[in-house]
Amino acid sequence: MHYHYLTIDQRETLEKIIRSKVAEGPSLQAALKRLHQPDYGVCDQCGKDIGFVRLEPDPWALHCQACSRLPVSAPARKT
Repeated sequence: MHYHYLTIDQRETLEKIIRSKVAEGPSLQAALKRLHQPDYGVCDQCGKDIGFVRLEPDPWALHCQACSRLPVSAPARKT
């Protein structure tokens, strides 16, 4: 498993952003828990790091810049 390295300052910045956008409650706790997981900031598609410059405007990003630009393939139709 790949782990993404974010500095303490970067994690604090992301936590402030998340707290400003999510109301107190279970959703906020889930978002903060995810932020502090060692694999937070790792692309779901390719496994590479998602850059802080991408996470800062969108702390919920699941894909790196390259993978976010890939076309989404339509599910195969059953015939």
